[in-house]
Amino acid sequence: MKRMARNRQIVTLLTAAALFLASCGSSATAAAMSLAKAVGSVSIADGDGESVPVSEDRSLYSGYQVGTEAKSHAWISLDDVKLVKMDEESAIELRKENRNLEIFVNSGHLFFNITEPLEEDETLDIRTSTMTVGIRGTCGWVSVLEEGHMQVCVLEGKVHCEVTDPVSGQSAEAEVSAGERADIYLYSEGEEGAACEIVKSRLRRSDIPDFVLEEVDLEALGTELAEEPQETGEETSEEPQETAEAPGEEAGETLEEILALSEYESYGIAKGGVMPVKKDGLWGAVNYQNEVIVPFEHADFQAPDDSGNFVMVDRTVEEVENEVLGETVTYEMEHKSYTLFDPQGNVLYQGDQQVRASGGMYIVLTERDPLGEGQREIAYHRTDGTLVQALPAHPWAFINGFYDGVSQVYRAEYDDVLVGQGEGVGYSYGTGSYQIGEVDAAGNIEWHEDPLYTRYLERAEEEYRRAVEEAAGGEDGFANIAGTDSYYTRLPLSTVNHGYYVAGTFEYDAGWITMCTDTYEILGECDFYHAEPDAEKGFVYSEDYWDEENSFRSFYHDGAYFYNYGSNMVWTVGERDVLVDFALYPGMDTETADNRIVKAVYDRIYMSDENYWLVQDGESWGYIDHDGQESAMFEDASGFCHGYALVREEGTAYLIDETFEKVQNLGEADSVSTIGELFVVTRGDTKYFYRLVQ
Repeated sequence: MKRMARNRQIVTLLTAAALFLASCGSSATAAAMSLAKAVGSVSIADGDGESVPVSEDRSLYSGYQVGTEAKSHAWISLDDVKLVKMDEESAIELRKENRNLEIFVNSGHLFFNITEPLEEDETLDIRTSTMTVGIRGTCGWVSVLEEGHMQVCVLEGKVHCEVTDPVSGQSAEAEVSAGERADIYLYSEGEEGAACEIVKSRLRRSDIPDFVLEEVDLEALGTELAEEPQETGEETSEEPQETAEAPGEEAGETLEEILALSEYESYGIAKGGVMPVKKDGLWGAVNYQNEVIVPFEHADFQAPDDSGNFVMVDRTVEEVENEVLGETVTYEMEHKSYTLFDPQGNVLYQGDQQVRASGGMYIVLTERDPLGEGQREIAYHRTDGTLVQALPAHPWAFINGFYDGVSQVYRAEYDDVLVGQGEGVGYSYGTGSYQIGEVDAAGNIEWHEDPLYTRYLERAEEEYRRAVEEAAGGEDGFANIAGTDSYYTRLPLSTVNHGYYVAGTFEYDAGWITMCTDTYEILGECDFYHAEPDAEKGFVYSEDYWDEENSFRSFYHDGAYFYNYGSNMVWTVGERDVLVDFALYPGMDTETADNRIVKAVYDRIYMSDENYWLVQDGESWGYIDHDGQESAMFEDASGFCHGYALVREEGTAYLIDETFEKVQNLGEADSVSTIGELFVVTRGDTKYFYRLVQ
């Protein structure tokens, strides 16, 4: 398939036939637009962007925006016969004028169910930034995959799809009936062949996502979808434990084996069809057919993002001579270079500046002055090389990846030092401008005041005022209470994750970790280098524990690493992992932090973007929920991925779901693991890689 356009508009019109099947989901009963139901984290904003309280039957008006986070859904009643359902991590905007209704799908997936044909003077369009779906009376769903590519799946009725290239005027059209899927493409300028294309394919039952299956009655549809065997891992036996006794015998297998490898020394996170692998001490990359797409010539790598873009790192050493006190001193200076590849191994960027692929884009951090005294710059690019945003960065800046379409940056300007002269006060403090920015995939940026600097400034001004008061009331008319004070910048260590981000400074006092909210307020702060594990209490505060080996764990998401999940962090304190939650003790600081923030203590705790987190306790592996409560333990276990995980019992590997029921037997195993989006069973020297059946 050709590379798709990033900057051009696609105009696609789907006119649905006026067919009616009441069995396709439940019709709404409200007479006006309203939030019929919400599950999980759902947000509503009015036409001015102001937050609106979320409640069932909440009236919605033109200009209102609705968003869902992970593991969340929203049902919206448009009128008596029109219902839409938002999948998790989706965002829409409602626009209505008289009897004309538009739903802008900014991201994610939207199910629609129109149980009666629209009247002659009535329209309903489901739109994105690049397409329009005109609906008269039908049932299905729309997926916004990326600019220049959308997907429409029809469960009932018939639609007419049309796409037109606004530059050349070329167009394509096709009739899409129930049980069919249409992938609609608009390609980049300058490429040979058609400017646009519609690719139809058969819609399989296994293609229907869970959030749609929950709303439809496939049996009542009377199509082949109702007769096709389910391929999503659901058990058909009344005794699911018994169906997993022998590998491959159970109905509806959920994993398929794609690779069996033994020739590599190490494996990196697999995403987007790409897996970094190590051979003869050097890193390269293979695809899921074990075809080498990047040779084994590199010293290190960065894990692929969800789109399969990844970075290889090379190192060279230069001998440098310098005169020190009349003597020639020779030392080694290491240089790094970076190459960004797409999933096919094509070079997207190459240079000596740091780069990271995340969120389907790539970010370059330019060091203008090798000594670190000059200005750094962070630049955001689309994968075709188009620059969407470039801005100066803090001298200590590093690259923060994308989460929920946003990446964080930091800037600082040092204005002045205020000194109490002429007032008999020996106190001064530095002032300036310190801000945190949120960059989206379109390059838009929104700046917020650094809450740590705001608190510093309030404290410094209070100390200064107190010094003035003491000087005024003293006999000698002079007060010197604190000397000078300055602000030590603590940068965001990662982007906002589920409403929170952590700030710290690696160069100075990284042990002082601050948890901040997405409204840019401080939740709490703790010097975790002073944390000491205790066998009974799990965590105590100790000044004597500063010299111990302490760190904090990160988890991978879409090309980047994150140090928190919401208000939670995992600290490696001594030889144990401690799960802490700043929300358990809001307002704490480095002087008052104590055991109240601890949820769990294990040998190892691995956070992820799943509902259960992997833990190790001695020789056993298992899972805890986000409250730190132990859910299940096994001989061996992998992290969850898309609601599934691998476990080993009595030497046999099983796939389990989030109820911890066995849904597939994978046979004998020495160990099990998850590498990115792939599941791994190790037998002897061979690793067998599996992926979820699509």
